[in-house]
Amino acid sequence: MTTQAQPPSETALALAAWQLPDNDYRPADYMLKETLLSLGNGYLGTRGSFEEGAPAGVPHCEGTYLNGDNHKMLQVANGKVLRVSVDQQSVNIGGALSHQRQLDMQSGVLHRNWIWQSQSGKQLQLQSRRFISQQRPQLLVIELTLTALNFSGPVTLSSALDAAYAGYHKADDPRVGVMSIADSLSLRQQALLPQGGQMLHQAKGSDSWVVACWQDQLPAATPSLPPAITADNYLQQEYQLHLEQGKPLSVHKLVVYQHAAAGADTAQLCQQAQQTLQDAATAGFNTLMTEQQQWWQQFWQGADLEIAGDLALQQGIRFNLFSLAQSAGRNGQSNIAAKGLTGPGYDGHYFWDTEVYVIPVMSLLQPGLARQLLAHRYSQLPAARARARQMSHQRGALYPWRTIGGEECSAYFPAGTAQYHINAAIAYAIRSYYLASGDRDFMASMGMEMLVETSRLWLELGFFNPRAGGRFEIHQVTGPDEYTAIVNNNYYTNAMVKLQLSFCCELLTAEPTWANRLGVSSEELAKWQQAASQMYLPYDSELQIHAQDDSFLQKQRWDFANTPAEKYPLLLHFHPLVIYRHQVLKQADTVLANVLLDDQISPAQKARDLAYYEPLTTHDSSLSACIHSIAFAETGDITRAQHFFGDSARMDLDNHHGNTEVGVHIACMAGSWLSLVQGFAGVRVRADGLYLAPKLPPQLGQLRFHLQYQQRLLRITVTATEARCELLRGEPLTLYLHGQPVTLTTGAHL
Repeated sequence: MTTQAQPPSETALALAAWQLPDNDYRPADYMLKETLLSLGNGYLGTRGSFEEGAPAGVPHCEGTYLNGDNHKMLQVANGKVLRVSVDQQSVNIGGALSHQRQLDMQSGVLHRNWIWQSQSGKQLQLQSRRFISQQRPQLLVIELTLTALNFSGPVTLSSALDAAYAGYHKADDPRVGVMSIADSLSLRQQALLPQGGQMLHQAKGSDSWVVACWQDQLPAATPSLPPAITADNYLQQEYQLHLEQGKPLSVHKLVVYQHAAAGADTAQLCQQAQQTLQDAATAGFNTLMTEQQQWWQQFWQGADLEIAGDLALQQGIRFNLFSLAQSAGRNGQSNIAAKGLTGPGYDGHYFWDTEVYVIPVMSLLQPGLARQLLAHRYSQLPAARARARQMSHQRGALYPWRTIGGEECSAYFPAGTAQYHINAAIAYAIRSYYLASGDRDFMASMGMEMLVETSRLWLELGFFNPRAGGRFEIHQVTGPDEYTAIVNNNYYTNAMVKLQLSFCCELLTAEPTWANRLGVSSEELAKWQQAASQMYLPYDSELQIHAQDDSFLQKQRWDFANTPAEKYPLLLHFHPLVIYRHQVLKQADTVLANVLLDDQISPAQKARDLAYYEPLTTHDSSLSACIHSIAFAETGDITRAQHFFGDSARMDLDNHHGNTEVGVHIACMAGSWLSLVQGFAGVRVRADGLYLAPKLPPQLGQLRFHLQYQQRLLRITVTATEARCELLRGEPLTLYLHGQPVTLTTGAHL
């Protein structure tokens, strides 16, 4: 059906190839732009709010976050606070004569430039540069430059660390998390320090520790104004600055956040934070900025995707890649939340989205980062084993559908715990990473053990049905489509389990030492092979389509014609049981399986499945549009593929789903890259090599992108009529262009 998308905001950020320009302030867009102008580095993230805070009465969602702790992302103190006053009048947006902001995606720096006028006519220009360091994970940096345009005299600067700001909650939308500092942290210590201060908090529920500290760097002999302000969870320093007309004066604020597990030595933790702060202060703003620019330059050299002829799509895809880089955990102890580090949506939880959407992208762009995301899943394998026992399975591991610390965080089991396909998603990500990287060390040390333990779970869950010829069936599960729950033989689940078991058996047969080390007997291996070969994939011979499950095709079709636009998304307007009784999909399910299974399903079969299920799909989930774009491209309908790609590429910049205010849609962002690279460029990583079969819409003009494939760097350029492949680094490579083998050597191209 037609995508149930919101119309683009009339106040969307302006178009630019490398920037997100915010050229005018409008209160109705403030909270949306907090999300879009967020900064992060995979460990620390902060929303794009004003330094002086949100204007009075304007809806907002202040937030600074640390990636993952126990059951929720940690909301921590706001260190961005910088307020200026002139003649005891607060400088705020209400007195602005002009106001512009711009997020530079080439450097990860948020710029702000505005002119304010006092009631007496004094004009002050304020310019700021803000970034979260990519080289120093704990560090937030702000530069504020003040210029008196038509006066000379004193101004007052207030710099604060605020852990008392209000949380955000939207009671009528279950997708919005309930998050606040009061829910996350308990204050244990706080103190003002020379030109700064420090707070120590303990996380509720996990007893881990967080220290936040800051230091202001001011011109020499700048006087502090006593008394400094203190209250529980709030520290503030005040300074008097003397401005000479027309002469800029700059101050710098450095903020450090350091996190440690329960039982840590808190004195040592605080000392480490202070040392990190001092190291940054010693380096100085210019060095910190240079580090930032170098990191992003290196990232874009390998990750940029150029689109000729469409500035809106170019901005969209770069913003999506930028957001992925800002949000993904890099230390092997954290993952990537559904909303990244941009807002409280879904409480910062990790889902299967990472494995099906993000890791396949990172495996070809930043394989080291993909490995770290998988290492995080490996670190939670003991918890997954415990989860399987909790669910009455005697062997194997069951990863939680929604988690941070390894425990299931979803309270609604029909659309949560029943989504056993999380195991197959992790197996799919392992397979994607291994085929793209050839990283045998990862497989030997982590990947194979996860595959074996999750494979064992499937033999616990499924069974060989004697009443159906001994075929292997899996009952009482929920697939990716959350508008259908607790079914027998979900096609997606069964097909992905078949793929997993086959892959696992291939590896263990080729590497018997892995099987011996992990205790996989020949009998167990034979059972997995049998389950894979006898896996039941429901099929309707009359319609010649794969059935989504055993009962889906027997249900009444949803009455789309009499469902008004304001009733979408359905989950916010209809009881789940009403939805479950109908043929209606929230997102791709059978279609998703066919996309992931690649050439194992014929194009003709994919086309029939797509023609049946897409008209029943609301696309209420942001995960849906990108998959349908790939599916239509694979089956030859480039026009519809382009439509769905456009929806996914600017999902957040144009707020298509009307909820970007609480965070971006990370999986959709990754999916937009997959739409271009898998869908239009026809790139597929298969067991026997790298395949390329472009089918580019003429209106896109040209695509140019890089891939990292098995220690090689390639640059691929695609137009509607030709493809050009260059091997920039690495050993000679044979790839397949439209099915024909072609060999590349370094420096050569085809």
